[in-house]
Amino acid sequence: MHFTTPVLEEETKIANAWMTAMLPFSFMTKKEIALSEELLGNGYSFFNLNDKKQQSEFYGDIELSSIALKQNFLSYIERRLFPKNIRDDGFQRFSKEISKTGSLQIHDRHYLFTILSIDITLCPFGIGFVSIRVKLEDVNLFSDALDFMHHFRILEPKTNNQLGMEVQYDGEPFTCIHDFIMKHLCPEIQKYTVHDDRRDGYFGSLPYFEDERMLVTNYIELDEDQLPIEQLYRASQLDGYTEESVPFISAANTEHMEEYLKTRVNTRYMPKLCDITTEHVQTTIVYRDTTEAFREKARVRFMGVHYYTILLHYFYKLTLLELSFRYCELAWKKDEIYVEKLMQLITMFSSKYYFQEVSSRSSSREMSKRLREIFKIDELFSEVSKTLDALYVNQQKAADKRQNYLLFVLTMFTVVSGIYGMNLIIEEWDGNYKWSEIFHYNIYEWICLITAVGGILMTFFLLLSTFYNYIRKRLQFWLKY
Repeated sequence: MHFTTPVLEEETKIANAWMTAMLPFSFMTKKEIALSEELLGNGYSFFNLNDKKQQSEFYGDIELSSIALKQNFLSYIERRLFPKNIRDDGFQRFSKEISKTGSLQIHDRHYLFTILSIDITLCPFGIGFVSIRVKLEDVNLFSDALDFMHHFRILEPKTNNQLGMEVQYDGEPFTCIHDFIMKHLCPEIQKYTVHDDRRDGYFGSLPYFEDERMLVTNYIELDEDQLPIEQLYRASQLDGYTEESVPFISAANTEHMEEYLKTRVNTRYMPKLCDITTEHVQTTIVYRDTTEAFREKARVRFMGVHYYTILLHYFYKLTLLELSFRYCELAWKKDEIYVEKLMQLITMFSSKYYFQEVSSRSSSREMSKRLREIFKIDELFSEVSKTLDALYVNQQKAADKRQNYLLFVLTMFTVVSGIYGMNLIIEEWDGNYKWSEIFHYNIYEWICLITAVGGILMTFFLLLSTFYNYIRKRLQFWLKY
């Protein structure tokens, strides 16, 4: 096999670039209405497809097509993605127009960007998303766009290449994107997020969150007619610059790049446009040889159909990861009600939200299929279902054993009390009873006494045990959720 070291002979130039960064979080489902009302009171608008003003309010110069969105998704998905009010089941989206410019500086590089709008989407099962729409300003090089997106998606800088990043926005400096988002852009959700004191920082809210980086979707219009394989690979990884401001490629041979991109690049619209879908990045690249009308449709597609398709499948992935994390942490012998609740959640998830077909358009079906494969959604669903089924079966077996022991004891008491209750009478029990008389009982009277007292104590024990289990399960449910 022949290995080659890729070299970038010259920089690729771009005309325009947009980005949407998605930050997932976990919120308290019991306070969803309170969170919704607080968002509405802080300048957010509940997203309504029938509101014509909202079709152009949150996307800069791009105007969304509500007709395209309605026709793209199948009816049973459409009513989940676009609920009519804040009390309906589904994806409750709250949007706010921002249109403010800021800057990001990393080492000796400086980028201007405009935040067009922010979405806060409250999804079922306590999963939420903060989506930040960004337009890059005065960015002319492909490497610059990739470098900005790479650093903007990193929530907490840790490596040498990441350290030194600073965002200037509204006259304030931020050295951590997580703080910039959660404390400045949308502080309203802070008190409603779920936190685990055993874990540090934001990731206590989503301990299964992968890579500590946001999922990024981007749209780039080139001033070039084609891209070499090295640049396509860089776009799939958001490879920007090294610390010395040299264009960076996170692979060393073109054969690996070709093999990697083979299942991740959609060439349906080539040579005008190509889509690249990876685990953390969705990139749309439009080449120079396209009409303005085609570009406008591609921009609308990026802001509308692509955004919701990725959001839906990212929700699938995170919900299944959450269920996996929950059953990994439970003690199944103690958390019986929790296992039952997880079974209810996976049943509700599969019946109301999890569908193989979500779109009526062939291009969107291709994208959905690719997302399911890359996010490994079907594998996650199968693993969660099988594991929860196994846990449930084990609990049922343990419950059956306890039930059999209880029935055995009750049967013994029933037989003994039935025999002696009909054939033996202790006369002293009829009047004033003296405890000293028990020392004069014969063997049969002792059996009768033990049976009677044991039956009464067992009745009280069963009542107390039932009451205790009920209270414990209710408390367990309340604390877990």
